[in-house]
Amino acid sequence: MVLVGRIQRYIFREALMGFLLVLGIIMLAIVLVDVVEQMRDVGTRTPIGIGTAFSLTLLKTPGLVFETLPFAMLVGSILTFSRLSRRSEIPAIRAAGVSAWRFLGPVIALALILGVLMVTVLDPLATQLSSDFETTRARILNSRFKNVAPAGNDGVWLSQGDTEAGKSGKAGDATGNPEGQAIISARRVVGRAEALEDVTFYFFKSDPSGAREFTNRIDAKRAVLVPGFWQLEGVVENRLGGEVRREDKLALPTSLRPDTLLSRYASSKTIPFWDLPQFIKQTRSAGLEVDRYVLKLNTLLATPVMMVAMALIGAVVCLRLARSGGLSRLIGAGALTGFVLFFVIKIAAGLSDSGATPPEAAAWCPPLFALFAVLTLIAHAEDG
Repeated sequence: MVLVGRIQRYIFREALMGFLLVLGIIMLAIVLVDVVEQMRDVGTRTPIGIGTAFSLTLLKTPGLVFETLPFAMLVGSILTFSRLSRRSEIPAIRAAGVSAWRFLGPVIALALILGVLMVTVLDPLATQLSSDFETTRARILNSRFKNVAPAGNDGVWLSQGDTEAGKSGKAGDATGNPEGQAIISARRVVGRAEALEDVTFYFFKSDPSGAREFTNRIDAKRAVLVPGFWQLEGVVENRLGGEVRREDKLALPTSLRPDTLLSRYASSKTIPFWDLPQFIKQTRSAGLEVDRYVLKLNTLLATPVMMVAMALIGAVVCLRLARSGGLSRLIGAGALTGFVLFFVIKIAAGLSDSGATPPEAAAWCPPLFALFAVLTLIAHAEDG
């Protein structure tokens, strides 16, 4: 038992070193490439120094690292066990009577630890820093919006039936009209749907026959939904007959609720792991679509499983002795399998977005299938 404990600690240390080596190389590549990208993207709009570009990159790095950690685990595991095989340490361990399940235990434990840390620590950190990146980038570019995400190819389209623009002509004043109807279009959603950008309100009134007649149009750079009102900024109102009025600010009464209506447009990327369960509960109680948030929550919960699958795919090389030949082909097959798993996960997420499969199944099936498949392969090779 003492020997086994030493072997497991040794393999755990080797696997950790291999993982950190690969992660360091990936992070270096990410930083170098993204610094150049920030200089090209932001630097072409406003002069920035290398220090500013580097600071922007550091804010993006946790999110990029989160996406690449499974590959780091895969390549690190391949690197670790191929090195142990080349040094004939795996054959020596097996000759000592240690089964594959025992010396695979350390890499499984490492993958589980890293998977839990990714979900509980790295995802919230990446979410917050991503928001800080958008804010900092917007400030550098002298933009007025932060954390803005496109609202789809057709933008955001809403309908409300209780608002009409005020006729007082005073900034910040608007009068509710129960018979008024408005169609709202916006190009972008801000953050967790705190506001809309590039908004247009099309106002109508209904006649006794039920037909709707266009009355006026209001364009605004920004619209913030607060209880009872739309707070508009940069307002241009166009009325029939060619009358145009401009206001810095305008308040439009509405019965739409900010805690329910706009939550359907909040990007799942803006919500950290710890906030997702409550957000899903509140959004579902409001009768809104929650599949994309459920998909993210279950994908995060399945991350430790995926990390273990990636680690074991890489560790399969340990079941082949270096002197038996074919090790390089096996390493290549392991790397290819890992990349195929990544694309299958992306395809499953796309199927969930289209409504073709439940988000829980899309999140859990690919990593579980990969894990069971590689466990079956190891069991067959080890126990026959």
